Amino acid sequence: MIEYTSALYQKVPKYLVEKRNLITMVLFVSIFAIGFINIFNPFDSKSWISGTTITETKYFLWSTLLVLIGMTVVAVSRLIMYKYSQKPTHQITILKYIIWVFIEVLLLSGAFTILALIVKNNLNLTTDDPLSIFVTAIQNTFYILFFPYLMCILYFSYQEKNAKLKELMDENIGFKSSGLISIRDSRGVLQLSVAKEVLLYIESADNYICIWYMKGEVLKKKLMRITMKEISEQLAETNIVRCHRSYMVNLDLVKVMRREKENIFLELGIPNIKEIPISKTYGEAVLRRLVPVS
Repeated sequence: MIEYTSALYQKVPKYLVEKRNLITMVLFVSIFAIGFINIFNPFDSKSWISGTTITETKYFLWSTLLVLIGMTVVAVSRLIMYKYSQKPTHQITILKYIIWVFIEVLLLSGAFTILALIVKNNLNLTTDDPLSIFVTAIQNTFYILFFPYLMCILYFSYQEKNAKLKELMDENIGFKSSGLISIRDSRGVLQLSVAKEVLLYIESADNYICIWYMKGEVLKKKLMRITMKEISEQLAETNIVRCHRSYMVNLDLVKVMRREKENIFLELGIPNIKEIPISKTYGEAVLRRLVPVS
């Protein structure tokens, strides 16, 4: 019993108060309610319209108007929920969420009761008692809202689990094998996992980089949107180091270091692979790693 009570005071999953999901829920509930009322004619609702000739078009327009009025109440409620949840000092617990939904049902039922009393002469009501109408409205509203609400919550939960699973896979892919280096773009999305012994060098192209690597005997490249500073931070624990404003190089593959006057170049010993320059800014740090002082 204590466990159930404590669970009610836990914060609701984030997906229940996200703006996109709140809008999706309102739209889905509206479509579901219109379809449900027109297909199943619940509670003998066609008898609520006066007149002996009830066309399908008239019933559809009437039911749609009724649903839209109700969903306006829900939309306002969810807007308030979203604004409330954005404040750091406010927290929507599971208990608060349940109470919030119950209040929505009461508001919708109240709106229907008022409408019914206003146009009661046009409705085939068995009673004029507002309380009886209100109780019946609560039952009908609950039946119509329960399934779409439940379906939305299950769908959002499914989406959330899939997103977390994908994120977990992205984080771990490439790390189960110590020979792989995983590289992400500026958004943090994994773009490439490559064996460290085939990654040759990285070249800057404005806000993009080109990652050059070997696939068998073929030289391949991968273009990514990320800066050299960001990629340098990602690969800080590897032997792929910044050697120039526009280049990073895999020091494990360097075969020749050559000085020409004031310039230093690195050769990887692979045919048709250009030499990589070392600038003065990064030269000392690179040379220290290539030729460690004993």
